[in-house]
Amino acid sequence: MSGLEDPIPSFSLGNNSVTDYSIYVDDYIQTEDCNGLEWNLENFTHTDIKTYLIYSTFSMFILSTVLPVIAVIGILGNGAFIFLIWKVPSMRNNMNIILLNLAVADVIYLFVGTSEKFVNTLSSPVAGDKYFFGNVAQCWIIYPSLLVSSFTSLLLVSLLSVERYLAICRPLVHIKISGRRRTLCYVTLVWLSSFIVTASIYPSYTDFFTACIVWPNDTTYESYPSISGFCLSEDITWLSIGEIVQIFPFLVALILNVVCFVKIIFKLYRRLPSSVPTMDDAMATRQRKSANAATRMLLVNGIAFFIFATPFHLVNAIQFFEIIFPSWSPDIDVLKYIFLLMLYINSAINPYYLWYD
Repeated sequence: MSGLEDPIPSFSLGNNSVTDYSIYVDDYIQTEDCNGLEWNLENFTHTDIKTYLIYSTFSMFILSTVLPVIAVIGILGNGAFIFLIWKVPSMRNNMNIILLNLAVADVIYLFVGTSEKFVNTLSSPVAGDKYFFGNVAQCWIIYPSLLVSSFTSLLLVSLLSVERYLAICRPLVHIKISGRRRTLCYVTLVWLSSFIVTASIYPSYTDFFTACIVWPNDTTYESYPSISGFCLSEDITWLSIGEIVQIFPFLVALILNVVCFVKIIFKLYRRLPSSVPTMDDAMATRQRKSANAATRMLLVNGIAFFIFATPFHLVNAIQFFEIIFPSWSPDIDVLKYIFLLMLYINSAINPYYLWYD
């Protein structure tokens, strides 16, 4: 659930090295066409280039085939839910208003993210190359759209968890702060917060750097691009800030949701009836069952959300702080594509939880 999902490749092979964010080294080569550096790969072997710089067969399959299929399934499911809420006014309760906005955020994330990756993958074999869309589209439209939608999804899932926690564990408080107008205010605040957070880290990805690539003198590379582009920052400090701002809210939301989940589960467990309800409380029992069913659906939704999203953020954190894997690793690369796939599956299956009983 991160907007900046495709880092620049970085690797070190003996005396031949291409370092991550190497635009910051003092000895880069700046040319008329390349405002970043020149990657001279003439002395690299085909195996080295295939392993560390270009998309693997696995990553190509994920980005160009699997992700589009998942996106279609997700967009159809979320679109159907949005259409249903639009056509059936009676379904526009407080919970469904939040779920409606979650569906909108998921559609944006699935459509923009999958389209961008599909086009970039087909236009260049260089992993993470953004040269096709260029500065304005990639750095100022696509990345912000992904960040806003991912932050919004995170906040809306957390809002649902808090809402269910109050409804189950603090019903009197829930009555005081619930209502159509308040719910609309909460949702508006979520979107506004996502835009503000995204705008606050604009300097971390709005500079478009290009790298000239000198490929080995081999017919294999005749069709390969001579220039690659990446959205970064002129100040490496902003890169760190951008990563932290993406990781920290997720950790806070994860802790908040876990606390809500635990309290809700314990409360529901204590509610289990010890005997058959009487006729006098039959209506209350039906209402409770309905509320509990909705709560279980949202619990499944929230728990699955973090199960699917946590691995990607964990690997991002590991790579950022360089605790376990201090340099680029093909194994981590494979894991990141698997976990990236989980992010998109997460957005795609959200509407199908609505049929969970």
